[in-house]
Amino acid sequence: MNVLSPYQTLLTQGLDEINKAKITPRQWQVLHHLRDCRTERMGTYDWRCEKCGHDVTWYCSCRDRHCPKCQEQMRRQWLVKRSQDILPVVYHHLVFTLPHEFNALIKAYPREVYQSLFHSVWATLRAFANPRHHLEGQLGALMVLHTWGRNLSQHTHVHCLIPGGVLTEDNAWLPTRREGYLFPVKALSVRFKKEMMRHVQQVIDTHENLLIEANSKAWVVYSKPVLHNPRAVVGYLSRYCNRIGLNPNQLTYGNNGSIEMTYKDHQTQTLKRMSCSPGEMLRRLLLHVLPKGVMRIRYYGFLANAVRARAISEIKKSITVPPHEVKEVTKEKPSCPNCKSRSMVLIRIAIRPRVVAEKERLS
Repeated sequence: MNVLSPYQTLLTQGLDEINKAKITPRQWQVLHHLRDCRTERMGTYDWRCEKCGHDVTWYCSCRDRHCPKCQEQMRRQWLVKRSQDILPVVYHHLVFTLPHEFNALIKAYPREVYQSLFHSVWATLRAFANPRHHLEGQLGALMVLHTWGRNLSQHTHVHCLIPGGVLTEDNAWLPTRREGYLFPVKALSVRFKKEMMRHVQQVIDTHENLLIEANSKAWVVYSKPVLHNPRAVVGYLSRYCNRIGLNPNQLTYGNNGSIEMTYKDHQTQTLKRMSCSPGEMLRRLLLHVLPKGVMRIRYYGFLANAVRARAISEIKKSITVPPHEVKEVTKEKPSCPNCKSRSMVLIRIAIRPRVVAEKERLS
């Protein structure tokens, strides 16, 4: 008998339990990708070992950015590239969090809220790069959108990794006056609240009561200097750049057909277990499906894609850092399951036609 894994149970039984009328077309698309990932519906790759002649067939991945099982290679490549961009300066890790009153608004207008969130965070940071804070120049920022808490609840926030200084008009590096200090957190929170409310009210004219309630609360901005190892923060961000914050290894079978999820509570620094039905777990998973075209990772200021390479080079010259050899991102051959050597070569790709796959999905 073929026993389903907890993750497969989540996708199969959860879909039977959830209210299908509330699933959006975009969520249906992602669900099909997650269900078909690494199955015959996605097609196959045929490999042969050059050393021992062993043949093996692997199923294709869906490569959906929400898939918990996919894009590990892309994650590692992103991590290597961003690690190469790390400057020999103090970095600051900031987190801008939306109040939970925005959850209903996100459900109704996800694209508008997420776009407003990015614009508001950058407008807030840019407003503080001025002579009053002894930073007259252009900031740089790497931002990553997270929409989940540890138990997959709706908890929308943006992580920012910011070098502690600015690039001046004459391409010189101007650091902050104090190594472990960037901007006043309370002032950041007030400005962020003002910017976000203004942006949202410009594009959304509903849910006025929720906005009034959110406006009455104190908003939270977290800021901490990364004095020793900024690459560790980049590594932390890379874990969820290409997938939702769920690892299939966190899931186990529970009693009465339930799914149990193990997660770490950062407030108590302890492991906790959450038990719920597959339908409820799947509902939580679908909360974090991004609208098509909304990018989770964004770069601003002198770290923007168009100017990043030149700006980093100028900054390193300004602070007299010797050039270092850039390591190329190489793709290793898969390991042979028979002789364990990395000598597998691709001999055939069999991708199932889109029309056939769509008919099977509807059947």
